[in-house]
Amino acid sequence: MVHQILRTFHALLARPTTWAGGSMAATRRGHGMATRNKIVSLNDAVALVNSGDTVACSGFVSQGAPEALLEGLGNRFRETGTPRDLTVLFGGGPGDWATKGLNHLGQEGMIRRAIGSHYGQTPMIAELVLANKIEGYAFPMGAISRMFHQVAQGGPGYLTSVGTGTFVDPVNGGGKLNEMTTVDLVDVIEIDGRRLLLFKPIPVNVAFIRATTSDTDGNLTMEHESMLGDTRQIAMAAKNSGGIVIAQVKRVADARTISPRQVDVPGVLVDCVVQVPDDKHATHHPQSYFEVHNSSWSHEVRAPMESMEPLEMSPRKIIARRAALELESSDVVNLGIGMPEGIAAVAAEERVLQYFTLTSEAGLIGGVGAGGHNFGAATNPDAIQEMSQQFDMYNGGGLDRAFLGMAQVSRGGDVNVSRISKNRLTGPGGFIDITQPTAKVIFMGTFTAKGLEMEIRDGQINILSEGSITKFVDKVGEITFSGDRAVDTGQSVLYVTERAVFERSAHADELVLIEVAPGIDIDKDILPHMGFQPKVSPNLKVMDPSIFRDCPMDLNELLFGARFEERVDYDSEGHSVFVDLTSLQVCTKADIAEMESVFSTYMRDKVVAHGGRKLHVTVSYDGFDCRDAVADEYYAMTQRLEKAYYSDVRRYAGRAFARAQLASALKMQNDDAVWARFAPAGQTAVTPKQIRQTLSEQYHINATEAQIHELSKHKNAAGLVTEEKFLSAFRHFRG
Repeated sequence: MVHQILRTFHALLARPTTWAGGSMAATRRGHGMATRNKIVSLNDAVALVNSGDTVACSGFVSQGAPEALLEGLGNRFRETGTPRDLTVLFGGGPGDWATKGLNHLGQEGMIRRAIGSHYGQTPMIAELVLANKIEGYAFPMGAISRMFHQVAQGGPGYLTSVGTGTFVDPVNGGGKLNEMTTVDLVDVIEIDGRRLLLFKPIPVNVAFIRATTSDTDGNLTMEHESMLGDTRQIAMAAKNSGGIVIAQVKRVADARTISPRQVDVPGVLVDCVVQVPDDKHATHHPQSYFEVHNSSWSHEVRAPMESMEPLEMSPRKIIARRAALELESSDVVNLGIGMPEGIAAVAAEERVLQYFTLTSEAGLIGGVGAGGHNFGAATNPDAIQEMSQQFDMYNGGGLDRAFLGMAQVSRGGDVNVSRISKNRLTGPGGFIDITQPTAKVIFMGTFTAKGLEMEIRDGQINILSEGSITKFVDKVGEITFSGDRAVDTGQSVLYVTERAVFERSAHADELVLIEVAPGIDIDKDILPHMGFQPKVSPNLKVMDPSIFRDCPMDLNELLFGARFEERVDYDSEGHSVFVDLTSLQVCTKADIAEMESVFSTYMRDKVVAHGGRKLHVTVSYDGFDCRDAVADEYYAMTQRLEKAYYSDVRRYAGRAFARAQLASALKMQNDDAVWARFAPAGQTAVTPKQIRQTLSEQYHINATEAQIHELSKHKNAAGLVTEEKFLSAFRHFRG
């Protein structure tokens, strides 16, 4: 409290020279005069930062940076030489890849230590780290997000398995970025046989945050912002550390005129508010450094999506098409920056985008993510939640698929995206948080880099000029994703390029080549351009020819084109039929006639076999599309089936259908029947990957890392779980 009083006294003594505020102004409330007005000048606000402070900053990539505050603080140091020796703590590294955002603080002497997740947008800070002029740490973005939460609640630190096996793991350096960085901020703790990392809490002295509107009491709303980020968590961390919270806004309202349901950061957490003048909004309070305001990002309007341009035929489109074949209906998906963004364009062109939910680690759910420098925002999102909540969902296994880029890939399937060279610092961003807990991960990138030229002719690839940079190397420069750890946790991992697809398998210590593109010669176009010799699958396949045709590839048919016979399943124990109409399109009367013929024959046989006893029927309508022209005929057909064969019927969308199937499948008590689902005939042990895949495919369970650990913790030296050990663990798992 004394510390805060001294800061405020210092601010009141400072002479305001820019952007006049109202720190001493009175506002009329009821019949008296109130003096709680928290609006101050920019100079008064930045005067509160002392040398040696830890400054935390909101913002994500180019979105939502408190530009006015950061510029003001940078100018203060440039003019006065203070404050010095700051520690800057940030997640998304708000900046413009040049001089704005946190780059304002990238002045020698101003910063002593940087603790961040993504340095790509803050080259002026990255240069100080690379030059060994300041201490530097790079941690997973989710870890930093939860560190704010731990500081806010006075916790001992953030405990997680995320980061084990990577460069963040203390055995691999603990996230330290240069020689002068020696203090350990990450510890290792083992609980129930699980090796976990503890990210230590770091008290926050000053929080720089941003919102759209503030009332004079400091209650903040974010109606024009593209995301919520960690704004509230950062404010709470600073307040509960005895620090001070300074907010930047566009607009100021009178006290108590904002609905409490709209308040994103309560005024009790905010000490000072700086209002950016109207004529400075475009430069100092844009939604993004590269777009002043996009109403569809903040859901003020819903933008038409028909205008999304298809990708031109290129390596990027080929890679995106092949990766898109790994999608399944109702998947919750994360698309990384760069190459993975092409999947959204392919899905839109193929008219299947509505069958998946795209998300961003910044907290966006649904819609279509903005690309390039505007990464993190989304057009027409369904929901926007705080970043820490999004990482809670991710880390708990809430993603079905993750598509990320790859700069380097090693013999063992390790991936590096965080430190491409000694002279280039990027950091992991949300990469580690996304890739480690997700059951299926697809890495995407060209086979080589810098100078790759190719042509696609008659559905085949011809390499005209090979890239000068080898991306598949014997050992990566820094481990951002661990192939060995993926095997231990049963993840399914693919590495997709324009000419080949690789897999990291539990049955091999190195990558396995499983697919090649038409026209590609393995001995000429693949093996000579790798830093190691991969294993070649005995079942090597040619990539789907439709990927390489310069016309729509009919992705809907490839993903969801199951015949009617494959869409019906019977459970004899419950005398139940499950009808899966997921993503089915019914366009003609002929479609309806075929459906009725197949389903009627199937159900009639089951009813007759049980002496006329009708069926319990469960139907999935997730993504189902019946054209208006045949809707009446379809409805009449369902009524005929229901009258003839149904005892009762339940209709679901989304994962509810899978849950209904799961309830039936888990009734099996016979160990032999259970084991047969997990292991092929004659197999006496299974891998963690087999367990994870079977739970997904047979039981519709998206198992978490902790669950896989419990089911496979008794694996032998070869990494296999025997039948006896597995069945014992599964009985406990099933309850």
